[in-house]
Formats: sequence, C-alpha cells, structure tokens
Amino acid sequence: MSASVALPSTLTALRAQLAAGTISPEAALARQRAALAHDRWHCLTHIFGDAPAAPADLPLAGIGLAHKDIFAIGERLPHCGTANPVEAGGARTPAVRRLESAGATTLATLTMAEFACGATGENPNLPRPVNPIDADAVVGGSSSGSAVAVAAGLCYGALGTDTAGSVRIPAATCGVFGFKPGADVLPTAGTHPLAPSLDTLGLLTRSVDDARVLFDVVRQARSSRAQDVPQTWRIGLALAHPRWGVPDPGITEALRDFAHTMGQCQDATLDELPALTRAAEIVMHVEAADVHAQALRTGQPTLGALTRAVVLPGSTLPAPWYSQARRDQDAQRRRFVARHLRGRDILITPMLAQGVPDWSAVDTKSPGFVPRTLLGLFAWTGFVNYLGLPAATWPIGTDARGRPISVQAIARPGDERLLLAFAADAEHRYYGKAGFVPAPPALSDSLSA
Repeated sequence: MSASVALPSTLTALRAQLAAGTISPEAALARQRAALAHDRWHCLTHIFGDAPAAPADLPLAGIGLAHKDIFAIGERLPHCGTANPVEAGGARTPAVRRLESAGATTLATLTMAEFACGATGENPNLPRPVNPIDADAVVGGSSSGSAVAVAAGLCYGALGTDTAGSVRIPAATCGVFGFKPGADVLPTAGTHPLAPSLDTLGLLTRSVDDARVLFDVVRQARSSRAQDVPQTWRIGLALAHPRWGVPDPGITEALRDFAHTMGQCQDATLDELPALTRAAEIVMHVEAADVHAQALRTGQPTLGALTRAVVLPGSTLPAPWYSQARRDQDAQRRRFVARHLRGRDILITPMLAQGVPDWSAVDTKSPGFVPRTLLGLFAWTGFVNYLGLPAATWPIGTDARGRPISVQAIARPGDERLLLAFAADAEHRYYGKAGFVPAPPALSDSLSA
C-alpha cells in the first residue's frame, strides 16, 4: 500500500515528529534522499551514497543536510566550484563532523562560485544555479548552492562560508534565513580559504530555530535554550548608504515598518562605511592573492576570470595598506560598536542595495550586464566581516515582482544568541502579516509505506 507522507518544512518540526514516533529516522532520510534524484535547480555537485540512519537517540538523527563544496567531508576533498579536488587546509571539517556526530546525515555537496570568488553563483565550470523563487532572478554567491538547496526543499540546512557576504547574499536572493556568526566563533579548519582573517562559517536554513539548533551543535554549546527576549527591542535603523543612497521606496517602507514594529527605533548614520569597505577589500584581495600565489605564478590550477578579478589586485596592493588595515581592525570595531550599538540591541540595514535583480543584469557574460547592479549585491556586507560582527538576514516582505525584500540585522561581538532571539521574535511576530513571504515549502516527494 502507498501513502503520500509530507515531511514538515522545518528541521525543528521534523525533530518533533521523530521524537513522537510519527516517522522513523530511516523513513525520513529515504524521503530526503528521494528529493535529490532530479536536480532541476543545478545546485548539487556530489551525492553521497546511502548510509544507515544514526541511532534515534541522537538529536539530529533523521535530519538530512547538504553543504557548500568547500569543506573536507569524510574522505572527499572539496572541489570549490572547479573540476578537481583541492586541499582544504586541514583534516575533515570539524563543523561537518560535529553535525554528523549529533546524528545528522550529509546528503550532498553544493555548488558555489569558483574558489568562493563571487557575489553570485556564476561559475564557468558549472551550470548556472536556478532560483526556486523565480528562475529569472539571480542566485547570490558564493554559497549559491546552499541557498538554492534549502529554498528548494532538498535539505533541512546547509553550511556555507561568508567572507564578504557569501552566506547572506544568496540567502537574501532565495528568501531563506542566512546567519553569519562573529569572527572565530565557529571553526574553519578543513575549509578551503579565500581570505583567512575574514572567512566565517555560516548557516542557511528555513527557520531561525533551525539555525539555532545547528549553530549550537557546531559550536558545541551545552544548552540550546533560546535567549530571553527583551521586553522592548532597542533598534538602530540605517537606511542610507554613503555611496548607494537610500533603497527604492518599497524596500525603504518595508524596512521602516519592520523596525518600528519590532521595537523602539532610532535612525543611524553609517558615514564610516566607505572607509570600512575599503579596508575590508584590501584585506580580502591581499589574502586571496596569498592563498592563490602558486596559481598566479605557474598558471596551475587555472583560475577563472571572476577568481582572477578577486586575486590579482591583491598581488599589486602596497604591503603597508594591508598592514594598516589589519592593525586598525580592533579599534575600528570598538568605535563602530560604541557609536552604533551602545544602548541598542540590534542594528538594522538593507541587505541588497537594489533588491533581487535579474540574472541578466549581473551575469558578466550577459549583453545586459550592469556592473553597478552586481556591486550592489555586496554593498552592505563586507564591512561586517572586517569588523568581525555577527549578522543575519531573512525576508520581511516581497517586492512588486514577488521577490524577497530582506533585512540585515547586526549585533555586538559575542551576541549571536541575542541576534538569533531577535530574528526568532521577528519570525514569530512578523511573518503572519498579509503580503509577507510565507513559510518555506515542505518537502513534497511521496514515501511508499
């Protein structure tokens, strides 16, 4: 006899069903593996063979995850968006190992921009990823496959990396939750680097609670108890970018409505953004050039045009510029926090300067390519990595074309749990409003019983 059994849309809801015995870990994993059979989204690079489900008493037993192809997983080295395996800077990635030790099953590895160099999923070595919300809409990068797989219901969560927005940008384009902890909060061993002092592990999920569960496992927290929510959130709202101005009226209205709905809101002016962004770019380019120094000297491995655009400038920048940018980081962080987060719980900014654009406007090989539109994808992100602050993004509305309008929320160093609590409060209170992005779709393949 066959029956169609719908898995719930979130990891936390599936955990509840598993705990209640409504479905077994084996059956849940069978359903999740079946969803990988047809990759119409072009987001998978490798599917791991079937493995027994973890013992049911482990907290993530029956939960299927997939990760950016930048991690050393088991005996498999990452391909980093290329045709060949590359060294990952250490043994098996601790973050993946911790998730699997908690019972999670790694189902697949996922597409990415070549060597994590790119604000979109454009990659000369791989098919272009398809945005499950709108096939004409861009998929951000570099953790492009992670966002697509989560949005499409192919897995319950994905690890990515974020050096200048590479978790938050794809999450915002695909309408899922993207979380970048502060610097050095999660281990980066076993990860191929882009710019080591900026590289951060991050999570993409379909709900805030899902991200909190996975975050606590990866950082080996003793308790997954949610942070207490303040009676009133104290919020700073920065809408104007010194170089990009104020977002379109629809985005501005959505952000203002969100901020004032969530708590006491004060306007903030981030006039230091150009200097911080410039310092972040110097660090990224110089460190990326160092990572790829052999390829620059010998031509092996061959680097694509987008990777070279990130790597080559770093080989020409004056060494004192890099040294100064690194020396200034701690002081810049203290000044930023004192100015914008003292007396406030959260700082809110736009996520994408111009909303979610079409692929045709940001694909560098497209006749309709608009460089400014591509640059707008990471206008609000790189400075956060330079300062080492935790940040998250999630959809708070939709534009006239049905594409997500996302917010970026930034917290003080060490306030990851407070940031997740704010996001969870927003999710529970705000998603019910008419016209806002609905909960992500449940997995829909049927399971024979």
